[in-house]
Amino acid sequence: MSSYFIYDSINQYRSDNTVSEGQMSDSGTPTFSATSTITNHERASDQNIGTIISAVADRDAIEYAVGSSVTADCAAVYFTGDDSVSSGTIMTFFIDTDRASLPSKGTISAVSAAGWAVTDLTETTGTKFFTEFNGSVTNVSEILIGKKLSFEVEPDVNIQSSIDYNNIKNSSMGGVEYVLNVNPGQEEITIGFQNISSTFKDALVEMQNQLKGEAKKFLFFDSSKYYWCRLGKSMVFTEIADSRWSTQIVLRQQIQ
Repeated sequence: MSSYFIYDSINQYRSDNTVSEGQMSDSGTPTFSATSTITNHERASDQNIGTIISAVADRDAIEYAVGSSVTADCAAVYFTGDDSVSSGTIMTFFIDTDRASLPSKGTISAVSAAGWAVTDLTETTGTKFFTEFNGSVTNVSEILIGKKLSFEVEPDVNIQSSIDYNNIKNSSMGGVEYVLNVNPGQEEITIGFQNISSTFKDALVEMQNQLKGEAKKFLFFDSSKYYWCRLGKSMVFTEIADSRWSTQIVLRQQIQ
């Protein structure tokens, strides 16, 4: 399986978006009605995978109303543990410009352990994005709706990895050093591409623009493992031949 990024392409994390909780009608193409149902529903889109929503019942739903028309083709959900549903579909995603007669764009099936669950959506442009829960789903901490950017080639073999412990170091007047450790360490991954097309370069630039550089978190899949991360710095592209480019991408893994 090839590597890819999943990032917020719908401005999901903008503070001026309207995020509503409610319920879907019992229908194959349901209608959303806003009502107080889910406890702490805002935690599903706060860029923090350490806090969860709760009190979820069958057909409860969350609506993201983002204003202008935007496009999504993927959804990723982080679970802090078993979802408490034994099998079958546990989440359904809808995209439209209204709340009525919503067509399904994709689903996620039951999970039994902590981690990311990812599904491809039918690529759709809309202003309203919905997540419906199909059962009393538990341990949902983050729902990311956006775009999947698959790598056109795998990164070069010289991938670099290091740990930043964010130590704060001070020295006394006599030269004695004192160090305060503030977290268990964050991995920094540097991946390089020596020869990519203008099409892939433009897609990377679009992702960086959507992320506002280091501002928003996103998901990196290295063909075996998911990383919840930010850009460590802006990408720099070098033209090595006509319409061919090289670049490095620095990823800073997030603790939560």
